Amino acid sequence: MDVNDMNQSKDVYNAIADPTRRELLRILANSKELPLYEITPHFKMGRTAVSKHLAILKEANLVTARKVGRETRYRLNAAPLQEVQNWVSFYENFWNESFLKLKQILEEQDMKPDVSVDFTFATTVEKVWNALTDSNVLAQWIWNNDFKAEVGHKFQFRAEPSEWWDGIVDCEVLTIDEPNSISYTWASAGETTTVVWTVTKEADNTVRLRLDQSGFSEETKAREGAIEGAKYGWTSMADKLTTILA
Repeated sequence: MDVNDMNQSKDVYNAIADPTRRELLRILANSKELPLYEITPHFKMGRTAVSKHLAILKEANLVTARKVGRETRYRLNAAPLQEVQNWVSFYENFWNESFLKLKQILEEQDMKPDVSVDFTFATTVEKVWNALTDSNVLAQWIWNNDFKAEVGHKFQFRAEPSEWWDGIVDCEVLTIDEPNSISYTWASAGETTTVVWTVTKEADNTVRLRLDQSGFSEETKAREGAIEGAKYGWTSMADKLTTILA
């Protein structure tokens, strides 16, 4: 780019930096050609001030002017704006990529479970799956229930009530991928979360059972010991499951 081109580019950027001149370009873009007396009413300023802004746009080659009798008529010349568009497009792509990365990070954070616990059992996948889906076996290591391995089935776990809890957990089966995973809602004490069990056979022939629970309210997550208490509860249940699967 030679010196003249650089100066012209500088003039273009300076010209469009002013909101009044950007509005002038918009008005001219919507009309083939306009005289000064038709342009001036669009602004809260006199003809002289509008003329000065038009002169700056003309110097930047963004506006052309021609005499028609005693009046001057102005027309938009959009060609110099191509460089501006290229410049904006470059940074638009940059920010689009940045926002996409940010969106992915936020989605990953949203998807991250509030509680995650892994258990390993020296048994078979079939036995672990049975422990997750057989109502009678579930009662031995979680609580009494009316569970059925059917998507959409609503059921309850019923524990011994206490003075601060009625002992009831309302659930609904969300997904079943036998014998790999099962998920259901877990609603109790005004809190509704999602529980996901994932079964994986390891290389050493053991079976890993992963528990992910997500959806706790911000208030619950901020309460000291709440998440740790949930982990402790699931770990205690898994200890019972270890005995059952032994």
